[in-house]
Amino acid sequence: MRIYSFGDIHGNDKALEAVLKHVDSVKTDEVICLGDIVGWLPWGRKTLETIMDMGIPSIAGNHDLMVIGAFQDQKEQTDRMQATAYTAGTLADFPHLLEYLSSLPLIMEKVSSVIVHFSPFDLPGEGEPLSIDNFAYLGEEKLKESIPKWKDFSARVIISGHDHLPALYELAKDGQVKKYPIRARSSSSAGVIEERFELDGSSKYWVKAGAVGGPYRDGVPMVNSVLYDSEEEVITFFRIPYDVWNVAEELRLNRFFRNIETIQRYIRTAYAWNRT
Repeated sequence: MRIYSFGDIHGNDKALEAVLKHVDSVKTDEVICLGDIVGWLPWGRKTLETIMDMGIPSIAGNHDLMVIGAFQDQKEQTDRMQATAYTAGTLADFPHLLEYLSSLPLIMEKVSSVIVHFSPFDLPGEGEPLSIDNFAYLGEEKLKESIPKWKDFSARVIISGHDHLPALYELAKDGQVKKYPIRARSSSSAGVIEERFELDGSSKYWVKAGAVGGPYRDGVPMVNSVLYDSEEEVITFFRIPYDVWNVAEELRLNRFFRNIETIQRYIRTAYAWNRT
């Protein structure tokens, strides 16, 4: 089974176009979205309609859930709340789009893997309310906290997004965790970058797919995606170039988004990348 996964599109229609074009060049059995179809960038309606029209299964991301009012964001997340409010406004007159976001599952189970936006160990229990606290980030403390449940977890591979930082974590039989950061060339002229990992039969793995649309927290404004081949026991990470310059220009000219600090950093990253 070859599962191609990508997520954290965040309303970036040009980045979504690039990853879908790449899907056509790769042999896959299934394509799955890791959530956050909308949020951050202002073109969420376009990316949402594309995912729906193509029938690509998706799980729910925290931005998708905040846009439909499933829960409130953390009070200190001013930038994120502004972007959420903007996207919610653009979708308000399209109830079928909101209903679709409301229908997305929190987790998908496959033969040897589970697919989730953040972590299968932070989802609410039966009868517990869902909140933004179910979507933390996989820092060292959170990873350490997850190890006991991860060791006993039935799935061999966890595939998730959310952090916007592509990486592979290996949990060895002795309980030790090793992190494999995903390399990147510091040049806008780079073509598609592939990084392939052969899996150890005695280990478990956590795949962090990175972001399709950004913001790119590692400073590399390229589309990220991942292919898991459960028969060959191989995970391949991809970084795919796209027209990030024009995305940044459109954001700079947007009277609302150009004032959001997170988006300003996004624009600066894109401009710096295109000068390399």
